[in-house]
Amino acid sequence: MHFVRSLNPLHSPSHSHWYSSNQEDSIKPVPFRLILCAALCVFICNLFLVGPAVRAATPVVVSLQSLLSEMVNRDAVAQWPVPSYICKQASSHDRLKTSPADPKTWHSNKDFEQFIRTEDNEGRHEWVIMEDNGPGAITRIWLPLNAEKDNQIVRFYFDGSPTPSMAVPFNALLSGRSIVPPPFAFVGWNDKNVRGQKTTPPHELHGVSGDLYLPIPFARSCKVTLDQLPFYYIIDYRMYQAGTAVKTFTMADYQALRPDIERIGDVLTADTNLTSRNTIKTLRLAPGAEVSQNLPGGAAAVRNLVVQIDPKDAPQVLRSTILEAAFDGEPTVWCPLGEFFGAGARLHPVQDWWRTVSEDGRLTSRWVMPYRRSARLALRNVGTKAVTVGLAATTGAWHWDERSLYFHANWHGEFNMKTRPMFDWNYLEAQGQGIYVGDTLTVFTPAPDWYGEGDERVYIDGETAPSHIGTGTEDYYGYAWGMANYFNSPFISMPERDSPGRDNWRGYTTTSRLRLLDGIPFRMSLKHDMEVWNWADTQVDYAVGTFWYARPGAQQNRSPQPREASVVVRDAPPDPRLVKIAGALEFEALPIIDRSPGLATQIQEGGLRTGQWSGNQQLFVTANKVGDYVEIPIPVANNQKRKITLYGTKSYDYGILRFSINGQTAGADYDAYSADPVATGPIELGTFEPHDGKLVLRVEVIGSNPASRGNRYYFGLDCVVLQ
Repeated sequence: MHFVRSLNPLHSPSHSHWYSSNQEDSIKPVPFRLILCAALCVFICNLFLVGPAVRAATPVVVSLQSLLSEMVNRDAVAQWPVPSYICKQASSHDRLKTSPADPKTWHSNKDFEQFIRTEDNEGRHEWVIMEDNGPGAITRIWLPLNAEKDNQIVRFYFDGSPTPSMAVPFNALLSGRSIVPPPFAFVGWNDKNVRGQKTTPPHELHGVSGDLYLPIPFARSCKVTLDQLPFYYIIDYRMYQAGTAVKTFTMADYQALRPDIERIGDVLTADTNLTSRNTIKTLRLAPGAEVSQNLPGGAAAVRNLVVQIDPKDAPQVLRSTILEAAFDGEPTVWCPLGEFFGAGARLHPVQDWWRTVSEDGRLTSRWVMPYRRSARLALRNVGTKAVTVGLAATTGAWHWDERSLYFHANWHGEFNMKTRPMFDWNYLEAQGQGIYVGDTLTVFTPAPDWYGEGDERVYIDGETAPSHIGTGTEDYYGYAWGMANYFNSPFISMPERDSPGRDNWRGYTTTSRLRLLDGIPFRMSLKHDMEVWNWADTQVDYAVGTFWYARPGAQQNRSPQPREASVVVRDAPPDPRLVKIAGALEFEALPIIDRSPGLATQIQEGGLRTGQWSGNQQLFVTANKVGDYVEIPIPVANNQKRKITLYGTKSYDYGILRFSINGQTAGADYDAYSADPVATGPIELGTFEPHDGKLVLRVEVIGSNPASRGNRYYFGLDCVVLQ
């Protein structure tokens, strides 16, 4: 085993180090300046924005302004919070889930239309979805954006007032289309960086999620209601210790702080990877070898950590290269690079508040890691092949006191787990005093079926029943309906997954949740499980990196797993649903030459309960009334008569259709209603002679089935076959 000797760095207040090697048996550490002047300027500007980080006095009053400042104060997360609080949750989880000892109810899945009670306020009938007494602050709200709920109003009642302080359409509030702008409210959809939603709302505003991270403080109590039956929802909130002074949220305060909100939003979404232009000298790390770095002695904190890998070594280098750290002799970090930096098993871009991953192999961490006397960082190769790596760290001053916390990052991987029967899979069990601040989950599945119905269960300080029970894995990670293929925000991220599409989850999917204000303090212990609830009876791989801070002496149940980390990263299995029907002309690839005014269409992937689409896609037409139509030309190589067979979709909100070819009625009227989305199979339209080398198909809505619900006039076209 070849070990790399570590550097004894210069004792400067803030500096960086890296390692380089020209020959494997002659490795020399070389100091260099890691941070560009531009990065230093951004860092200094951030300090002025949020105030002094370490030695700042605790705010006398918790307020919207103080919480916004805390959100972007990177040092705050590494200190025990003052004033102290507990993190609580209100959600629409199935109320049958009362005891892990009863598997039938514990894994029940009616996580919608749940609420505390109903009441009448000022002549309105309202559903209460969150209520608590005492000083506190809402820190996160998640909601799936259901088009049928666009007119639903959410109301916030504070401090016992019978009149709401804020009333706004719930969907609009959480999607950034109302009073709260991105990134404090945004859509969990396909965005490389959520800052783009400030100027350009996402194309999809339904069937995806809305996420609200604007803190909403209250002095004595809070009640949240809806004026329609709730769908799904999750609300995370703080409850401060009794006597804490809190300034209740008001719209006047919010409007007065709009300039600060804009500025802090820019900080949250800034390109913080300004060090990417610097060169880190790398070395070839043999199997079983490590490269290590001893940091300056005395009280200090790691403020920037960069690992450089060779993209040619990906993806295996992300799983089999381990980041290790020990602070004051206490080992606290053992985590593969993929989960530590949020990329998982693929080298795809990531940009959140704490981490950046670039496709050139630059992995950047901004987690603050304090220590009192000494610190050691290392990269260890537990794989079977040599990898090229570089390691650099920047440290800065830190005032160590009784509130200071060590940074922890632990990893748990378990492969080929059977999905039947359903079960709770443990992320972490920790003992001591600390705060849980995030996690990155990587799932591999060979099946296309959705894997993420499972809910989080978080037990705090010895709870026998979890005080946090969510509504699904995707909901915990801030997206919805299994729709997103990738997204990046300060709070949640998903690098591009192996198989795009709502109903194709083959291969790897990695999701991260970073808890800026919704961290979970614990005084004695914390246990975090995730329910494995998969639509398929199959075998899956789960790997999770967990991030938490704790006082010295904290313990946890995650020992190093070098054997699991050395397992070869898999390729995504092929999807048989991508096979096309022989001779099919796909409607999603054909032009529409005429349509009803304003009629919208889109290409859909997956979503069927029975059958499959040719090529796994269809043309979805959002008709909304009788008479809506589209006309599509079908090219024909010659003017010979052709027999036409159409393939489409039936669903619960589809209408009754009439077909014609070149103005002549084709086939019988077709009722496209079905209680579940299914493929139609072949629909024979008859034999027709082309005109000018084409057959013009017209599909028109002529009615709807009485059982059809929702819009009732939609329809979907898969493909057409000519014989």
